[in-house]
Amino acid sequence: MSSDLLIVIGVVVLVVALIVAILLRGRARSRRQNQFAAAPGAPTDKDKAAVLRMRNQARRLPALGLLVQVVRRGPLPRLLDQADVSREVSVEDVARMKLLTMLIFAGLGLLVGAILGNPVLAGALFLGGLMVGFGGPDSTIKQAAEVRQNHLSRALPLALEVIGLSVERTSIDAGIAYYCQYFGGEVLAQELAYVIQRVQQLKERLDVAMGELLRKNRNDDLSFLVAAVGQATQIGGRDLRQMLAQQAEELRIKREQEVKGRSLKAPVLMTFPTMLNVLALLIVLGSLAFLQIGGGTKHG
Repeated sequence: MSSDLLIVIGVVVLVVALIVAILLRGRARSRRQNQFAAAPGAPTDKDKAAVLRMRNQARRLPALGLLVQVVRRGPLPRLLDQADVSREVSVEDVARMKLLTMLIFAGLGLLVGAILGNPVLAGALFLGGLMVGFGGPDSTIKQAAEVRQNHLSRALPLALEVIGLSVERTSIDAGIAYYCQYFGGEVLAQELAYVIQRVQQLKERLDVAMGELLRKNRNDDLSFLVAAVGQATQIGGRDLRQMLAQQAEELRIKREQEVKGRSLKAPVLMTFPTMLNVLALLIVLGSLAFLQIGGGTKHG
């Protein structure tokens, strides 16, 4: 093995070691923050944990201007809102996260190419690692947004019923406050608490604040509650309660149909990963056989 190759391997190992040190430090910082957030009376949201952990790991890296502009013009700011991490994670943080994953995958690609002793392969794996790493944080943020929106849809039928029971004797804003008070652990209660806070502190009308909630989450199921707020001034009491109960029942039926649809699609979706695994196994076995035959030919 040449001295140049040894130098390349040493540099790559140092880069990988630095990245691992950054990851370990960020994970320790994230654990300390999670322990502080888990104090009595402080709400915790596990849906955000992966995004916040990655943000902590990348915090010491620079926010490159080009990456910041790419993130700002893409769908990630909207997904940060839907995951409810836009207060904790900025566009600059996402740019740092992208830089971190790009360094990790590009470093691994260089390491593999250096170990194999093929500079062309190392360059190709380096570029491929940059591309894969660039999209790494996207999937984490998108998954957090989808999980949170799913939790919102699950909690909505019960919220409509609770608000409907309260609105018969009080106003709809009092019914929303009642739900937030007694169901504070629900994701929907956190979102509605933001609405009540905007109404009280910014003196916004309730329907305007609810419209902002719908714009932020872009969850079609929330339109049921937003429509109820808009109609609260026209109808009230028992009529509004019946409307909310009917909407809750429609949401439950819709969710049952979605669950049945996913269960029917599951066998089809499992077929494709299974085929990929079998294809990868065949490629590995074929490569080993080819190498063995090539080695036997050379010896012969």
